[in-house]
Amino acid sequence: MQFNSYIFIFLYFPVFITLFALLRGPKLRKFLIVFSGIVFYYYGGGIKGTLLLLCSIGINTFFAYFLQKRKKKIILFIGVALNIIVLFAFKYTNFALSVINQVRGSQFDALDIILPLGISFFTFQHIMYLVSIYREDIQKIEALDYFTFILFFPKLLMGPLAEPKDFIENLNASLSKKVNIDNIAVGLKLFSTGLFKKLVLADTFSKAVEWGFVNQKAATSGDLFLVMLFYTFQIYFDFSGYSDMAVGISRMLGVNLPMNFDSPYQAISIRDFWKRWHISLTRCLTRYLYIPLGGSRKGEVRTFVNILIVFLISGLWHGANWTFILWGLIHGLLQITERIIDRNKKETTGKTVAKWMYTF
Repeated sequence: MQFNSYIFIFLYFPVFITLFALLRGPKLRKFLIVFSGIVFYYYGGGIKGTLLLLCSIGINTFFAYFLQKRKKKIILFIGVALNIIVLFAFKYTNFALSVINQVRGSQFDALDIILPLGISFFTFQHIMYLVSIYREDIQKIEALDYFTFILFFPKLLMGPLAEPKDFIENLNASLSKKVNIDNIAVGLKLFSTGLFKKLVLADTFSKAVEWGFVNQKAATSGDLFLVMLFYTFQIYFDFSGYSDMAVGISRMLGVNLPMNFDSPYQAISIRDFWKRWHISLTRCLTRYLYIPLGGSRKGEVRTFVNILIVFLISGLWHGANWTFILWGLIHGLLQITERIIDRNKKETTGKTVAKWMYTF
């Protein structure tokens, strides 16, 4: 179910927000969020995808309780590994088979595997929750809190990725209060802004992009240059619009989700870009991957290796294709290059403009 669909705007969300306002007490509201999350996911993901999601929640709940009783790295490792194996099985199996075919000259047929909606996002949220238990960021496990954290429909399919501890604390603080008219107003403004980005801007650019891909042979170099720019803006307005709608819906419920974009096309370096684009993913990859690998604490060479690992995994996380891996490699190498050459902190207007042009 898309936020910009008629069924969501005119049926699903009005019914949900009405029930949410009528219910009293955080527990009843959490049950409503869990049930509505299952309905929301089932509408787009079907019965198989929904069963996979529910099974993953059940298994991770078991590991969370087990990990809280016995905080051992091996338990955390097994829990994280199982999540990665499930993600790999559904998202990367056919890509792996194609790589084997290319390397060995074999002819394995692609398997008929469904790709559950949002599997990358909810798998990452599972892993973040287990790590938070191990680090004792979350002192006490409440199964209903965990179910609500995963099945909170505004962020279920495409984020923003939320820190488990922050989300659960904010959720418990907000659900005991009445629906706030100021939150409704701010949320509607954010949702409307996101809807405008998606329907008016992204979808308009997409028509030109579609024409460019269909008519590559007939298009001139000028046409293709414009298509490249239009695709750049289509991606931004589509994803940032969705994120704005997610944050707006959540705000109407009194729950704060992190903003995911901060004018990324104004960035003056690739490093600056990743502080502005998909901010929640950058923050999570930094905390849950880059820092555990050693971050920048173990010398320059190790720092560069860690950066490459993070961006290669980020590329693969975005999609099962060599183009995504290459995209991650390029961004990692550019980050390293900037760290090497950008040691002069003095900025001039001309230099800043040149850096913006290079980044864009």
